[in-house]
Amino acid sequence: MIKKIIYLLLLFFYIDVLAHIEAFTEFRYCGEPLRDKNGKIKRNTKVINKFKELHPCPSNGSTKGACEGWAIDHVIPLACGGCDAVSNMQWLPNELKSKEKTGKDRFERVIYQKDIKCE
Repeated sequence: MIKKIIYLLLLFFYIDVLAHIEAFTEFRYCGEPLRDKNGKIKRNTKVINKFKELHPCPSNGSTKGACEGWAIDHVIPLACGGCDAVSNMQWLPNELKSKEKTGKDRFERVIYQKDIKCE
């Protein structure tokens, strides 16, 4: 009887530990991104709005609208299988966010490219 009680207590403890680990683990890879008929990656505006709500603009503290001098960036690019999720977003100064395939974006594609061809 005592063994069963100890076993059940250990089982409950194990399940509780797993729940806490899962809650704090960030899963940033989601695989091939969804694209529209023109091949452009689809974005979820609700996720962007939630990111702004949780992480106000660094320059003016606003949670809505544009953020002068800053851009929302995906840590792991969507094109490389990164999730369109708040946990995969960060504020990045415009000077570092390159529209060309140089700088940070180029570096990310080399580092985070897994089995997905990054575009």
